Amino acid sequence: VYVAKRMFKHIQGIGYGHVVVARSKGAAIAEAKGATAFMLRSVGTDSHRFPHTGMMSEPAGIAAVALSNPDADQIERLLAKGQSVTVSLQVDAGFDGEYTSHNVIAEITGNENPEKMVIIGGHLDSWDLGTGAIDDAAGVGITTGAAVQFLRPENRPKKSLRVIAFANEEQGLLGGYAYAKAHKDELQNIVAASESDFGAGAIWSWDTKLDGYDAEWFAQTKNLMTPLGIAFGGNNATSGGPDITPLFNQGAPVFRLNQNGEDYFDLHHTADDTFDKIERSAFQQNVQAWVAMLGMLLY
Repeated sequence: VYVAKRMFKHIQGIGYGHVVVARSKGAAIAEAKGATAFMLRSVGTDSHRFPHTGMMSEPAGIAAVALSNPDADQIERLLAKGQSVTVSLQVDAGFDGEYTSHNVIAEITGNENPEKMVIIGGHLDSWDLGTGAIDDAAGVGITTGAAVQFLRPENRPKKSLRVIAFANEEQGLLGGYAYAKAHKDELQNIVAASESDFGAGAIWSWDTKLDGYDAEWFAQTKNLMTPLGIAFGGNNATSGGPDITPLFNQGAPVFRLNQNGEDYFDLHHTADDTFDKIERSAFQQNVQAWVAMLGMLLY
């Protein structure tokens, strides 16, 4: 079975959801229908000869592979001409044992209301084809870089700032769910939570799902974000990020600083995900935006 559905580019990466289901469930469905192997066009938007890997949520006993977009194009050209296509697969993949991974947590304790906290972070794991620079070393670096500003004595926040490098996001948000379960009794003390997990492109908009903040607070925050080229999207339009979703589902207030992800899926889960893809100016703009938002939440 071959699935040829293409992913399209979008600043928010919304094309991902339209095609990723084929990767997560396609092999199992194909096997149930009698297929001996499963292939799909990579879930990505690039034209490089790098296939994209990713999670299969439903395991299958047949061989399953993703083709780079140029290779998928070639197969489709041959089929369109009515030619017969024969594919030989050599797949060396499987389980090599189990390992216990860990969330890594740091906290800057507030000096007036330490029980109240803002939670931010990114995730540690990657698909190991490249170095995981954009997915998600960048997110860990951005949020950590922002948090460092509040270690200075003159910037010490009133509330606590907790930075979490979540483990095992790629296999199904397992670190996020583990954290939410272990810290469920702290839910009422969460002021806001958010994650950076969409590369290192410049932030272009911000969204919130916050209660208890008046029009003046939003106006002041807009005044900080506007010079950075960041527009306000709305106060009912986000879940805070992948690893924040378990907390959001329990009722935690959240925000999201939306990065330009038009090229994110060119690199996502490929050998092309390397440090040279991160632009210094965009990374710095991210840190500045996070500092601005945290400043509005922590004091």
